[in-house]
Amino acid sequence: MKIRPIKDKKKIDIIFEKGTLLRGDKISIKFYNFNDNSASYGLAVPKKNIPMASKRNLIKRRLRAIISKSSFPKLSVGVSFFILYNSKMVLSSSQIESALKETRSAFINL
Repeated sequence: MKIRPIKDKKKIDIIFEKGTLLRGDKISIKFYNFNDNSASYGLAVPKKNIPMASKRNLIKRRLRAIISKSSFPKLSVGVSFFILYNSKMVLSSSQIESALKETRSAFINL
């Protein structure tokens, strides 16, 4: 199963209204089970934490690369999630991956 970016604004609204939040130090995950046949993701890097657009885009590229190569094993079909970047510093890919693994381990166990 391939994870695709969320394109539907209504899905994003539902995730933030009804979804479950798993809070991590540097990365949080908000997810909701839509019980459909697809899994999708979204990314958020707040301007408040990272004011420069080029650095926010760098972080988003790194997150997309990590998501595409790890492909979230054992993820239920129909679960869509949103990754929220909480750190105020630009982290390296390996630091982002380890922070995502910490939060993701709690996410997969639910």
